[in-house]
Amino acid sequence: MAGLALSVLVVPAPAPAYVVEAITAIPAAEGDDRKRLEDAIQAAMDDLATHAVAFTPTVIALLDARLVGDRIFLFVLLADRDGERAVKVLLEERRGARPAGR
Repeated sequence: MAGLALSVLVVPAPAPAYVVEAITAIPAAEGDDRKRLEDAIQAAMDDLATHAVAFTPTVIALLDARLVGDRIFLFVLLADRDGERAVKVLLEERRGARPAGR
């Protein structure tokens, strides 16, 4: 009897990369004092990392802030390790696509 060999190639699915831009706000009055402002921004970013996403961010970056009325809106980037790598690749590609001198 001839033996039959069955081989199965198991390739793990690529891990998902998580990258999220979230918006939160703090009272504009926090901007009256630099230390209070820094503390309020840090607390808001920590709150986003803890409650707004279902992954553990390895990158939390403040992208922009806008004063609108009596609120300061914070635009925050959160990414996990794979998302961090994806962002780096995208930024490198973007830089490579720019014309020389820019």
